Amino acid sequence: MQGGVLNANILIIELNKQIMVMKKQLNKSLVGFEVELFTINGKGRIVAGADTLIKRAKKLGLKYVKKECSKNVIELAADPDEIVPESMGNVLDELEKICSFGEKKDIFLCPLGTYPGSFNPVLRRDNKHYDIKESILGKNRFKIEARCCGLHCHYTLPRGTFDAEVRMLKLLVRAKIKNAMVNSYNMMIAADPALTTFMQSSPFYQQRYFGKDSRVIMYRGGKDLKNEKGAYSKLSRFGGLPQYKLTTLDLIELITNRYESWMSFIDEMGINIKTLAIYGSILDTTWNPVRVNAHGTLEQRGMDMNHPKYIVGIGGMIKFVLKKLQEEHYAVVPSDIGIKEPFKIEGDIIYIPPHSYVKKQMQYLSAYEGLDNEMVYDYCKRFLKLTASCMPKEKLKLIAPFKKMIENKKTVSDHIIDFARRKGYKNKIPNQLAAEIALNQSKKLVSEVCEIKEMISNS
Repeated sequence: MQGGVLNANILIIELNKQIMVMKKQLNKSLVGFEVELFTINGKGRIVAGADTLIKRAKKLGLKYVKKECSKNVIELAADPDEIVPESMGNVLDELEKICSFGEKKDIFLCPLGTYPGSFNPVLRRDNKHYDIKESILGKNRFKIEARCCGLHCHYTLPRGTFDAEVRMLKLLVRAKIKNAMVNSYNMMIAADPALTTFMQSSPFYQQRYFGKDSRVIMYRGGKDLKNEKGAYSKLSRFGGLPQYKLTTLDLIELITNRYESWMSFIDEMGINIKTLAIYGSILDTTWNPVRVNAHGTLEQRGMDMNHPKYIVGIGGMIKFVLKKLQEEHYAVVPSDIGIKEPFKIEGDIIYIPPHSYVKKQMQYLSAYEGLDNEMVYDYCKRFLKLTASCMPKEKLKLIAPFKKMIENKKTVSDHIIDFARRKGYKNKIPNQLAAEIALNQSKKLVSEVCEIKEMISNS
């Protein structure tokens, strides 16, 4: 009995520590990253190498290397920082050590949104979160999630909008704070087609070409992406691109309704009510491309995993746009102006397209056609212009890779497609070629880690 009380007291102390840390973080504007990478062998084939790397990470005292839903993927989740290169630098330090150890064990890391070839993921059976999600989504749809690797970028919510003790948004009164919250949320939704285009790295899924961003097509699915076989096709409210919200109250209602729906699914499955305790916050039951996170951040989680130089650049984009919105109190206004001139600044207004246009047209064109589509190209070019106007001159080098991308009209997906076509393949590739693609990208990752670390140290 005493042992149980002692353990409970220890848990309370740890929770209080976490709350204090979160309160301190909420006083600063911080950026954080979560990156997911496939584990492959020296021949480029998928292997269940995650546990070997995680075990070694613990021995080395590395704190960012974590489990994912399959044993074919590892995640690195960095502590947030005010400076984008510093936050990413934390990831790169551990990534470099893990890559070095993995090479000795014939385990390499592949930085793509989907592995190009066919494989059957080795799912974890020691995590209630994953068990519940698999039961609700269905085994085959859950396997889609296990075959996808994403990049998640976090930025601190506007000051005064988040209650760290209950880990939920506050019902706000002050107009400027309320507006900053809603403007930030809507901006990230409007920016999603641009951000996902810039980070495209998944043209092939299970050997097949679906579009420039096969991960988005297969992960989100649904009517808007014309794919009813996607992971969240039947539950788009939990994994699809959300709608704009007019007020913080609207956003709170969305979060609450979604949570209640998820709990009703669990209840219908007859799962013990104690299981609900695994959800530390009402915010932990949604996986949309844009969401309010239980750590007090606005999270953009709709992008493909990609190489470090693009991750640093996308982090800079998100940080400085949201920083401008929250500190200078720009209004983000859906309008027909936003269709013709997306992300146009006029006085203290930034125009974005209506939600239906973003969700039904730009999301679709981005995922299937990418920069080959002139509307997507213009959309990305204008968002890049907006981000450049928000950044200090000395930080513009962060987005230089995207300027080059716009000039060449080539994302990582485009380069992979070109490589496959030179080998004589278009709509379907053999597993041997998929392995070659994966291994090439893995080797590039190792060299780029050192390159970006050097850039960060000199910045």
